[in-house]
Amino acid sequence: MLRLKLTFSCMMDLSKFPLDSQVCTMEVASFSKTIEELSLEWKTMNPVIMGKGLRMPQFEIVKIAASDCQESFQIGNYSCLVAEFHLSRSVGFHLVQSYLPTILIVVISWVSFWMDVDSVPGRTTLGVTTLLAVSSQSSGIQSGLPQVSYVKAIDVWMGTCTAFVFCALLEFTFVNYMWRKQPVEVFDKKKSPEAVNGKAVDQSPEEPDSAVAVTVKKCARADDSMLGCEPRTTHNMCAGSETLPKNKIRARRIDELSRFCFPLTFAVFNLFYWSYYLS
Repeated sequence: MLRLKLTFSCMMDLSKFPLDSQVCTMEVASFSKTIEELSLEWKTMNPVIMGKGLRMPQFEIVKIAASDCQESFQIGNYSCLVAEFHLSRSVGFHLVQSYLPTILIVVISWVSFWMDVDSVPGRTTLGVTTLLAVSSQSSGIQSGLPQVSYVKAIDVWMGTCTAFVFCALLEFTFVNYMWRKQPVEVFDKKKSPEAVNGKAVDQSPEEPDSAVAVTVKKCARADDSMLGCEPRTTHNMCAGSETLPKNKIRARRIDELSRFCFPLTFAVFNLFYWSYYLS
């Protein structure tokens, strides 16, 4: 009769961490007696009994498989027993500490798409803050993991979230550049006068040589001739003469497209990520 209390180590494959499942083995073999002298066999009923209330903080024991084995050496064959512990990692801790915070950080970075293009300090602060937050979150997760040479599932997740936040910051940089870009216009005083509101304008030396002054005159005449109309109609006629340059229209268009492209791309990534690593 012999009672042993042993601590075993388990070599784990962390390529799917923290959505992984591990198989840890325990082997019991004869040391000095060959199979002709000693044969080890498991009990038929309940060969491995777990202690009552035994739990692991990060794993759940799915099943325990008991089997026989045989080791061969130069001096003979030896009987051995193998117990395989199938472990499944609990994802609840990592959902709360890793996945949900990074999802919220990525979603917060999209708020800049609904902010005005002129609000440079606000959008810049939001982009830099979210980028630093996701980088700090990634560093905190990596500090508690063993250093392995292959890519883990959490590395793919954190890298993609960092890329989304960084792309949102780059999008604002490009939109701000498009918004502030001055359109190239060539003015020629020798050209014939252009038509304003469908009518030719005669420019005399006494009148100011400016399209803005002509537009203001036309709007003033519209106010005088449409006194009986509603103020809303007159306001629309005057405002219609002011149009945004093409570069500013494109900048706003990019913001509008980003409001749908970024969430859609992130949703597609989540679909492939969870379906691959949970399979």
